[in-house]
Amino acid sequence: MKSKPDADRAVRALIQRQRDLAHSTRSHTRLRILWVAALLDKHLKQCTDHEVGELMVTVQGRFGLFEPEFAICHHARHRLMLRNAKEQLTK
Repeated sequence: MKSKPDADRAVRALIQRQRDLAHSTRSHTRLRILWVAALLDKHLKQCTDHEVGELMVTVQGRFGLFEPEFAICHHARHRLMLRNAKEQLTK
């Protein structure tokens, strides 16, 4: 199994790859997005709630402060990280 830094690097690389493909003007290149999205989903399933919460910061940074998507990301990040903190207290 990959170490935490390697797994984080892999997820961030897949995010960047998906962004790069989305900006392509070639339709057959853009179809690769589905493959990259499936790989990203596979890696995200291995992440803890806290790790997903940390990744939400990356997503949240792409939205303006006054956009509803920013508020949704903020709420989701806090919920995921709070759940993780509560689980740590009950152990």
